[in-house]
Amino acid sequence: MTTFPRRRAGRRAQLLLKPTAALAAVVLGAGWAAGTAAGAPGQQSQFLLMGGTATGNVAVLRIADDGGLSAVPGSPFGAGPAVLSVAAAPESRDVYVTQVGAQRVTGYHLDDNGTAHPIPGGEVAFSGGPVVTSILTPDGRFLFIGAGGVPGRLSTYAVSPTGALTFLRETTVDGFAVFPMITVDPNGRYLRFTSAADAKIHSYAIGADAELTSLGDPVPGGRLPVNPGYTPDGRFVYVSNEQGSSVSGFAVGDDGSLTPTPGSPYATGGMPHAAEVTSDGRYVYIPEVAGGAIAGFSIGPDGALTPLPGSPYRAPAGSYPGLVKLSDDERHLYVADCLPTTVTTKIHIFDVNADGTLTRSALPSVDTGTIFGDGPILVKTP
Repeated sequence: MTTFPRRRAGRRAQLLLKPTAALAAVVLGAGWAAGTAAGAPGQQSQFLLMGGTATGNVAVLRIADDGGLSAVPGSPFGAGPAVLSVAAAPESRDVYVTQVGAQRVTGYHLDDNGTAHPIPGGEVAFSGGPVVTSILTPDGRFLFIGAGGVPGRLSTYAVSPTGALTFLRETTVDGFAVFPMITVDPNGRYLRFTSAADAKIHSYAIGADAELTSLGDPVPGGRLPVNPGYTPDGRFVYVSNEQGSSVSGFAVGDDGSLTPTPGSPYATGGMPHAAEVTSDGRYVYIPEVAGGAIAGFSIGPDGALTPLPGSPYRAPAGSYPGLVKLSDDERHLYVADCLPTTVTTKIHIFDVNADGTLTRSALPSVDTGTIFGDGPILVKTP
């Protein structure tokens, strides 16, 4: 694959279903095609995946050495109704797709061609509440699945070396958990989720066998908090407030507690929707759906945010950025539409300059063939 030096560690996926979507226009996916062709011997392929919430499918794009993207043959692949979460394993090309409409999570393995093969024993079904997001621990040993309701539930599964899932336990969520967006800190010590019902951030300690212990009362977020993003050292977390046109910053204590960073919350354009932090912890990028741009901030030693020169950076006309993901070498930022005027989601590429500012790349945008991208559904394979 790439010969560029890797500047950043593997990252998790990050998380929401907007109330205005309400799962209306969901199109059933036909199930992922099972292919058998293998890539060339020794080939190391890396892929960027983008889920389609309305179309129930997942696009697979090959990442070239220069950072360019191209759809693999047969992409997008059908998965199931209302894809709202894609979790990528840290050291393999295994991914787990959460389908809210089908009330299930299904695991797939991507071969060197990007063809998706269902993982035997890698599918689990739910009932009694909307399954919204799932996330793997940084070591890939456990999968957590969040289900909304009163009360909400967090289900824990062990992940075998083959990717099969074994149920371990279910944890009842304190308070409300409507559309829970779950994340795990980079150090694997804490699970957190944001809830659209109470606009709060709930935190749990993760034990040796992935048992969950509440860290106490949840911390207030902003209006409709979604898709948290962490600094790689786990010291700070940034939560976009979708209906508040702001991002809230928190310092993470040694005990997992959250304390607002100086000056938090920080103003953004309309409908911020995610947070992606560079591996050195110096910069964070926030897509603005309604603003049609990407906000860039520098991160101070205390976690405070300062807008970068020229921020926000405009996306192409008719684009409404909803998710962002850095390339491994961090020379490029991949920006995925949420609800573009062209209907199908496109991924645009920005160059990341040495000072953290962004410039539209000469690399072309790519149409994913998916429709309406919401939740933590933009991920990379290793």
